[in-house]
Amino acid sequence: MRKKLASRHRQSELMDDPALDHDAHRHALESLGRINWLSQSDKSVWAVILRQAKAHTQGRPLTILDIAAGGGDLAIRLAGLAKRDGVSVTIDGCDISPTALKFASDQATAAKLNNVRFSQCDALHQPFPQPKYDIVMCSLFLHHLPEKDAVLLLQRMKAAATQLVLVDDLRRTRFGYWLAWLGCRILTRCRVVHVDGPMSVEGAFTTKEAKSMATEAGLTNAAITHRWPQRFLLTWSPADGDTDVSS
Repeated sequence: MRKKLASRHRQSELMDDPALDHDAHRHALESLGRINWLSQSDKSVWAVILRQAKAHTQGRPLTILDIAAGGGDLAIRLAGLAKRDGVSVTIDGCDISPTALKFASDQATAAKLNNVRFSQCDALHQPFPQPKYDIVMCSLFLHHLPEKDAVLLLQRMKAAATQLVLVDDLRRTRFGYWLAWLGCRILTRCRVVHVDGPMSVEGAFTTKEAKSMATEAGLTNAAITHRWPQRFLLTWSPADGDTDVSS
């Protein structure tokens, strides 16, 4: 490990390798789903979405896009929370990985969900499944990107969202690094997660950096809150302000 995390150090993670063994990839997705559950990502994200849902008065399901949905665990759990709270939603999950999409679709089928679907999409360069959604979100994806691409992603999310943009990601802190190093080893035997977990923290943004990128992308007055474990939640809606930003 580098002695300081003052500057960002993004590296190619094992999960980003298209040549990653199929079984190893699925094992990593299962492990990450368990870690996300223990991190209560679904509850943190749902609390924000539920507030938006209460203001949604258009007489149709709330439409949600989950970018880089991975194994689909977050989208599936959000659908379950929506059902519990009596909120009608449709959720599209997109990802570039065929292995992740197959895994996610299998999980949605097993959960008997007909309002969650997954499709392949390069979130930086291809059209989303629909041009517009009420809510556009991503979780644990921003830190995979170079800063220029992270700004581009935020611009694309802004353009596609009619009500809310939501970003859930890691914070680059020393405590977060050691928490990821230890937690990944306690919670799973998956070597891919053991390697990628701490590496993700080294490649993550600070909240100050995330705020600056959001502003550059035109998400003026975006709100950022810290949450356990060493993550941040960025939220923005068109009502917060609008700035024209060149691509």
